[in-house]
Amino acid sequence: MKKYEKIYKKLRKEMTDEEIADSMLIPQDLTEEEKIKSNEEIKAFRFKLMRERTEEQRIYSELLRFKFLLENYINNEPFNASQSFGKNIEEYVRILNRTKKSLSEDLDVHYTRLSRLINDREEPNIELMYRLEKHSGNLIPAIYWWKLVSKKQEHIIKQDLRTRKKEGAKVKNSIEYNA
Repeated sequence: MKKYEKIYKKLRKEMTDEEIADSMLIPQDLTEEEKIKSNEEIKAFRFKLMRERTEEQRIYSELLRFKFLLENYINNEPFNASQSFGKNIEEYVRILNRTKKSLSEDLDVHYTRLSRLINDREEPNIELMYRLEKHSGNLIPAIYWWKLVSKKQEHIIKQDLRTRKKEGAKVKNSIEYNA
């Protein structure tokens, strides 16, 4: 007896066939040819859905994808310069299918400042994080944008031994511990 049949018999004692069908995805034992054909049909269906979606739906799904990628990077990955605040703003502009100029107007930020932020020549302030949160329809929280900046700063603090030594030399009467 196949394992799925055992599972079905066990469930059948507790539920009707309709309840089982509604709550379960029962896998089929497919041949290789059937699997390939099934995967092609699913792929074609997904592409059809993608072609038929509206611009608003496209932006929403891309922003969700962007949010999940940001979340994963913030929580699980070490600092990467290609994931800087500026690079992510650039990706945000691409998703919205807008110009940097129009985004700067939407955010009430001077275009040259936005350009400096995108090129990582200037650090953003907290107020900009709030504006980005609001601009994204609260889909991308301000804290995500802020964590991108702090991830970079954390990396700099860990790596910049020369400045640490230089600034440490300016300190007088530091506390010494004899342990």
